[in-house]
Amino acid sequence: MRIGIAAILALLVVSPALTIIGGQENVQVPLGCQLSFDGDLANESVQFQTSLGPRVPGSTASSALRESIKANLTGWDISESTHHVDGMVLTNLFATWNKGAGSTVMLAAHYDSRAVGDKDWNESRHDEPIDGANDGASGVAVLIELARHIPAMNLTHEVTLFFTDGEDQGNDSIVASWALGAKSWADNITDTEADRIESFILVDMVGDSDLTLRKVLPANDTLWNRTESKIRFLDEQCDLGDSSYFDPNGFDYIFDDHVPAYNRGIPAIDIIDTRYGENASFLGGHHHTHNDTADKVSAESLQKVGYIIESGLLTGSWLGIRSFENNDLDGDGLADDLDDCPTIWGDDVNGCIFEVSEAVSDSQDSSDLIVGILLLACIILVWGNLAWLIFADNRGEG
Repeated sequence: MRIGIAAILALLVVSPALTIIGGQENVQVPLGCQLSFDGDLANESVQFQTSLGPRVPGSTASSALRESIKANLTGWDISESTHHVDGMVLTNLFATWNKGAGSTVMLAAHYDSRAVGDKDWNESRHDEPIDGANDGASGVAVLIELARHIPAMNLTHEVTLFFTDGEDQGNDSIVASWALGAKSWADNITDTEADRIESFILVDMVGDSDLTLRKVLPANDTLWNRTESKIRFLDEQCDLGDSSYFDPNGFDYIFDDHVPAYNRGIPAIDIIDTRYGENASFLGGHHHTHNDTADKVSAESLQKVGYIIESGLLTGSWLGIRSFENNDLDGDGLADDLDDCPTIWGDDVNGCIFEVSEAVSDSQDSSDLIVGILLLACIILVWGNLAWLIFADNRGEG
């Protein structure tokens, strides 16, 4: 009987210990690693968008896509603005969560597809509109999938999804003929409205199955450095795939929807793969051809980009951009006063968050060591007592 009681006590002590020790492989997931973005659902959105046909400004397909977006953003504050530019009627679409909360994070993508396939190998098809699966639909798909999860993030700031029109209707010889919807928006907001936007993150051409991201200029350095850090964080801390899709040494110059925001003093970047297809050159490959079809878009690539933005929202990486730059008095890209660094666990923001992460990690390691030693002592004590009881019973003592 005594042996039975002792055995039960041993199991009560050892079972939790085994759970904890065995659970070392399942340590608490860092903030920003528990992500919900679904690349497969985003890819389904790409297929739906292209099924509507070319989303040329003013077309039936363009209107149908806007109506679909609005129908799927239940609970969001929706607004539109119409602009007459270069003989086109452009309609920008905005969806805001936490309207009025301030510190707006703006996520943007163009929803129009190009009216001509002027880079296609078949010259007879140069005047035909393209599907725009990657160049148009992929960015929209990322925003729509993010919109499913943002309401559950319990964010305390505004998030605005900006679906721009008329980005892709330009002429290569006229820079100002591109990004017309974004430019119309930027020209019509006040300085006060611009100042409320903490960051402007554009996603464009992010579905390429051979995804290769690199820094795109012009760009806000602080915002871009945080994006680079987020890519490494997802790889090294979250173990959510490797970061080999990011080229830390390369960079491109491109005029895209982020430029009008950047020119208004809004911290802005462009997350874009400018090389569409395996071994493609800059703005080569399938870009502006009739090969830009849904079968060229990868759910895995969409998920990688979606993870970057989702994790950034959860950890506050897209906030504090303006105040951080004001604190970088010597212009070296590092905060001069670490007290002003955002306290975001697990994110290396320009050299100031990494120290915080290490401190948290070191503290956690010390606590785990102490708990492990105490558990081991308890196990030895209980099993030692059990062994003595067995020995004593066999001798008829006790």
